Amino acid sequence: MPTHSPATSVHPDAPPSSQVPLVLLAAFSVCLQLLPLLNAEYGYFRDELYYMACAKHLAFGYVDHPPLAPFLLRLVLITLGESVLAIRLLPALAGAATVFLTGSIARRLGGGTFAQSLGALAMAVAPGFLIFCGFYSMNPFESLLWTGCVYVVVRIVQEHEPRLWALVGVLVGIGLLNKHTLIVYAFSLVLALLLTPARRQVLSRWFWLGGALAVLIVLPNVVWQVHNDLASLEFYRNANLLKNIDTSPVEVLLAQVFVMNPLAFPVWFAGLCFFLFSGQGRGLRVLGLTYLFLLATMMWAGSSRPDRMLAAYPMLFAGGGVLIAGFVERRSRWLLQTVVAGVVLVGGVLFAPIALPVLPPGPLAQYAQRLSPPRVEQGATARLPQWFADRFGWEEMAASVAEALDSLPEQKQGQVLLLAENYGEAGALELFGPRYGLPPVISPHNTYHLWSAEHDEAPTYIAIGLPEEELRRIFGEVTPVGVHRCTWCMDYENDLPIYICRDARTPFGDWWPTMKWYGGARKS
Repeated sequence: MPTHSPATSVHPDAPPSSQVPLVLLAAFSVCLQLLPLLNAEYGYFRDELYYMACAKHLAFGYVDHPPLAPFLLRLVLITLGESVLAIRLLPALAGAATVFLTGSIARRLGGGTFAQSLGALAMAVAPGFLIFCGFYSMNPFESLLWTGCVYVVVRIVQEHEPRLWALVGVLVGIGLLNKHTLIVYAFSLVLALLLTPARRQVLSRWFWLGGALAVLIVLPNVVWQVHNDLASLEFYRNANLLKNIDTSPVEVLLAQVFVMNPLAFPVWFAGLCFFLFSGQGRGLRVLGLTYLFLLATMMWAGSSRPDRMLAAYPMLFAGGGVLIAGFVERRSRWLLQTVVAGVVLVGGVLFAPIALPVLPPGPLAQYAQRLSPPRVEQGATARLPQWFADRFGWEEMAASVAEALDSLPEQKQGQVLLLAENYGEAGALELFGPRYGLPPVISPHNTYHLWSAEHDEAPTYIAIGLPEEELRRIFGEVTPVGVHRCTWCMDYENDLPIYICRDARTPFGDWWPTMKWYGGARKS
């Protein structure tokens, strides 16, 4: 029977501690994400342009992600507007909440102030975490939701309170509405439960109720998928073949060490040891095995991006903080605490310039070349890491297309559709189009392909980024009228030809389905 109040109980060995350091570290995390926005050289990230378009086309699903992130962004657009600061506020707050939860898990594991602070600090300055909480995407919410699941699982084990599985189910369901890949985390947890004494949890009716709640919550997206020919499965298959980079098991592990701060590796490795071998972590071996199953899945897949496991690290940093704090506090306490925290912080400072937009593009390119961060996509080349390069050139692209539009007779400018190759270009033209008087935009890429099918045929199209031979297959007249250039963008977004296309060889309803492109790099 639990000996503490279920709402407040922690590990019986936990010393008294204040949550003030965690609040300060959460505030520090928000500042890390938002202060670099003062550097106006860096604009919207490619995916943000697409998410903003999705937020204006609310649905129960999209080709490449579930509906939660666009729904939340719609609320932001309505209340705060479309500025870069406005749309990055929620990711920054989600990151801060994850940092706070990391320290809170350490507290429940028996850690005092130093253990909690070390775990939270290590998470707050991890390069991968800084990158993916630094722009709007599903990733910050995935980390927060899964860390919340872990916190509740710890409570279930410590308090012998199976009713909390219903809450886990709700969090998993919401997590699946945010990102489909959370299913891998959930399956890893269930498999780990079955292989430990915690397997008795699976026999609880509350465990199955939680599973039913998760299915019920994600059901609208499942219905959308069925109605749209399982579009996301096609997307994931193509992304795996044409976008993700083949990686060996050793490269997978090295990438994890890099993206989570090489100098913080001892902390999260200690966390893994805490759950697998420490007597203090007895009963929570399930969390260590969950991480190992996730890592094994990454290694088996051989092509997953390193950020796919980002949400698994708060629990390891929490456990590592507890284990290391126990070692430090038996020795020269203040000196070792300062050294350990200082090493983690130095690693964060060292890698921050390739995670946050704190340097001008030129110096950043040189700095990134020295550190050599891992690539995340096939064929993606630029002088800057992709998460920075994809913040350049978008408004200039709209201006270039506007010049092409101005070359048409005024009476014909209202009879034009813009045709963009990918969702980044389409999102940029849709966002900045009103500033330049641009017509509607269509694109064959991901959910834009579905939206674009609703447009009526136009006599004239202005195409950007598409191969000329493909356009000539569709149109009888294809005239080059300009080129879009940008200095720091991805190479495949530089020197983009702009064409005026007329005289479609077949009706729109015939040629548009042939252009559909779900996933990574386009097939030739």
